[in-house]
Parts: sequence; C-alpha cells; structure tokens
Amino acid sequence: MPYSIEQSERISQAIPRIVTELLDIARAQLLDEKEPSAERIHNARKRFKESRAVVRLVRFSLDDFDIENAWFRDAGRDLAALRDADALVEAVDSLALIAEGYHERRLLRRLRRRLLNAQRRATADDLGGRIESTVQQLAIARARVSAWPVSNDDFETIGEGLRRTYRDGRRALKTALGEPGPEAFHDFRKRVKDHWYHAQILRDIWPEFMKSYRDQMEELSDLLGDRHDLDVLGQSIVAGTRFGTAFEIEVLHRLIDERIAELSARAMEIAKRIYTESPDAIHDRFKRYWKVWRAVEDA
Repeated sequence: MPYSIEQSERISQAIPRIVTELLDIARAQLLDEKEPSAERIHNARKRFKESRAVVRLVRFSLDDFDIENAWFRDAGRDLAALRDADALVEAVDSLALIAEGYHERRLLRRLRRRLLNAQRRATADDLGGRIESTVQQLAIARARVSAWPVSNDDFETIGEGLRRTYRDGRRALKTALGEPGPEAFHDFRKRVKDHWYHAQILRDIWPEFMKSYRDQMEELSDLLGDRHDLDVLGQSIVAGTRFGTAFEIEVLHRLIDERIAELSARAMEIAKRIYTESPDAIHDRFKRYWKVWRAVEDA
C-alpha cells in the first residue's frame, strides 16, 4: 500500500517513498483524460494534501520543513477554482436532503444551474495549461523529495509530529466549540485531516484498532468538509438579482443554516470522542503499538 509505513521498512526509506508514490499518482490522475476534469483535479489535490501530511509528520526531522510545507500547501492552487465550483454544486445537492415544498426545491434547482454554469466557465479557462504547469512542478518536487535528509529511524522521527498534530487538533476543537464560526471550523477541519492522514500512514501498527479509529476520523473529516462547502456557499449567496430576491436569499440561508447545524452537531459528537486524550497520551499509546509491531518483525 503506498500510503503506509511497511513493517520491515526504515522510516528514512518510507517517508520519501510514500511522497514519491503520491506525486506519481497525482501526475497520472491529472493526465487521465478519461475522467471528468473536476474528478481529476479533486483526486490530485487530495494527493497533495496527503503529501503535506507526511511532511508534517516528520516536521522535526526535516531541515527544510518550512519550505516543503509551504510548497505542498500551495501545490495545485491554480486548479482550485474548478474544484471549488464543483464543491458548491455538491453543497446545493446536500440541501435537497432537508428542502421542503415546491418553492425551496425550485430555488435549489435554479441555484444549481447557475453554479454549473460557473463550473463550466472554470473548466474552459485554460484548464490544459494549468494542468501542464502543475505537472511540471510535480517533476521538480519529486526530485527534491528523493534527497530529503530524513536520517533517523526511531519512533520519535514521526512521534513528535504526531503529537503536535493531535495537540493542534485539540486546540482547534476548543476554539470551534467556543466560537462556532466558519473560520474556526475550517481550521479544525484541516487539523483533523492531518491526524486522519497520520492514522492512515500508521494503520498497520495495530490493524484491528486502527481501522475503527480511521473510520471515525474519515467520518469526522467528511462532516467538516460538507459543512465547509456550505459555509462557502452561504458566503457566495448575497442579496441581489444574481441569486434571487431578498426573500429567496433568506430562504436559501435558512436551509444552509439548518444543514450546517445538523452537520456540526454530528461532527462535534465524534470529535469529542477522538480528542479526549492528551497529546502525550496519544503519543505514548501509538509508541507502544509501534514497538510491539516492530518487535514482531524483528523476532
């Protein structure tokens, strides 16, 4: 499996291998003309985020962490417009789950048509050139990754990054609970995705436990992602003729707020379970799993 450390593999080998394989997959996905443009870009950008999570896992063992962290943060930014347009369409579709009556459904159909038009304009805006530019950047990044100086092979090479990411998630959760606005939830979502990706990288250290843990993290990430898309949709809808009358805008915002409240409640229920441990406790628990897993291989 490309996105995990293998039992007999040294960390100094695993980290460059994982990122190199992710970059190769991203390149193949961007160039796969059999897939819709939105899907190609969505998949490739996920690979960039997974790669950045690897960087953050070894942040204390990587001399050029700031440079690499920034590069993977910005990777594919030229492609973001198309994916953002696609996400807004999906957000409108999710509102259909709570829409009641002909008037609400008609409003959503009209909004969806306008967003689809925006999506088509984004696709037509020199998509090929932007993909080509991103592919060229991937080749440069791949060469750089192969020379990463990750020399240590004990658990702390990844353990300190794991602790930091989990700690940042707990802090972001506390902020989101106290100030449940779009920015706080979006920041918490990013921290959740980092920890989820780290759990995937370490999924083999105790498969039975890690499978359930990763499933919870994935569900939490999806709920927060759906909420983020609705937050962006709400910010995009302003009073005026573009989206309807003042009354119609009010109806749309009510639907968005109802759906956001539902998603947020479900997300917080899961988040409180996942982030109940202290950063030191999560670090020590994963370290124990790691030691047993490695001892089995060495036996």
